[in-house]
Amino acid sequence: MNVLMMVSWYAPKGKIGEGNFHYEQAKDLNRFCNCAIYYPYDRFITKGYEVGKENGIMVFRSKYALKNKIRNRIYMFQAMRRIVKNFQPDIIHGNVATESGRFAVILGKIFHIPVVISEHSAADASGVRSFPHYYYAKRVYARSCYNTCVSDSLRDDLAEIFPQFEFHTLYNGIKRLKIERGNNAYRKEGAVNIVIVAGLYDRYIKGMQFLLPVMQRLLKEAYPVVLHIIGDGDYRQEFEQKACDLDIREHCVFYGYCEKEKLYSILHEMDFSVCASIFESFSCATAEAMMCGKPVVATKCGGPDSIVTKDTGILVEKESEQALYEGMVKMISNYRNYSPKAIEAYACNKFSVENICRQYLLIYDHVSKKREKK
Repeated sequence: MNVLMMVSWYAPKGKIGEGNFHYEQAKDLNRFCNCAIYYPYDRFITKGYEVGKENGIMVFRSKYALKNKIRNRIYMFQAMRRIVKNFQPDIIHGNVATESGRFAVILGKIFHIPVVISEHSAADASGVRSFPHYYYAKRVYARSCYNTCVSDSLRDDLAEIFPQFEFHTLYNGIKRLKIERGNNAYRKEGAVNIVIVAGLYDRYIKGMQFLLPVMQRLLKEAYPVVLHIIGDGDYRQEFEQKACDLDIREHCVFYGYCEKEKLYSILHEMDFSVCASIFESFSCATAEAMMCGKPVVATKCGGPDSIVTKDTGILVEKESEQALYEGMVKMISNYRNYSPKAIEAYACNKFSVENICRQYLLIYDHVSKKREKK
């Protein structure tokens, strides 16, 4: 079986970064079928269409420019015509209905290929509650053969908005890395080491405007805490300055973007993880922390609501400095009482890319057999 994963975000050519879970999923799927990635939003390539092996995965790219909508559609069609000729996909796996998903169902109809949709974008982020994105998404879910969501919260939101369609929860697959432990290259001795993994591409979404003042309050109350901040983006310098303004900069470590191996090395040395987001469709950072056996404090921002249990962490109200403070104080007192092995086992069973890929293979098989009967 040939599966074409049509994605809404992916790293620049030759790199692994944004859209990393797509890469990990495609890599694991290739153990059982032929899986390639098509990224129709590449702003860096110079030609209209490029193809090649990248880190062991066949990746198709078509050129995209924000102001050239008609030309973008032409590039997509031309790229898909070549993909159909050379790769011959049996399934198109579109990701995010209001982004690549809406083009996946159009191309699927033109080239007579069934489409499966995975929804990654929170309802509040994608705008599907209102015009025009409601109609974009409605058309996609109607034409898709199977619709999945990356969390129960997202599934429930979409089922409420689009009651005429069926949605199924299938989490993002997380690749587990084996890391040598015991080096303590990152943790600060004598302190409670807290980590947040967040793309700092927005001033508000990741909740740093709540987390940094909470850190200030904890330090004023003599809690020996250090915040490790993994992630880069346009607002990193602003948050670093905010930490300076709050006089907590020496208690905050900004790492910027980290490759997966370094990320997991840092996670393994932490005492607990925090997610302060306003909304998350899933929260890969929360899942990754639990894969490392770390308890979490997470806001009720969507994704974490259905994956954080009383045995793996604490859920608090979002957009509330007081609620976040109370949750972190509780975790500082209790993180040693959590079982790292139990948290890791729970997360591996729920999110491991191997388990998620097996479920997708069953979906692909179901969709293919359903099509053959028609």
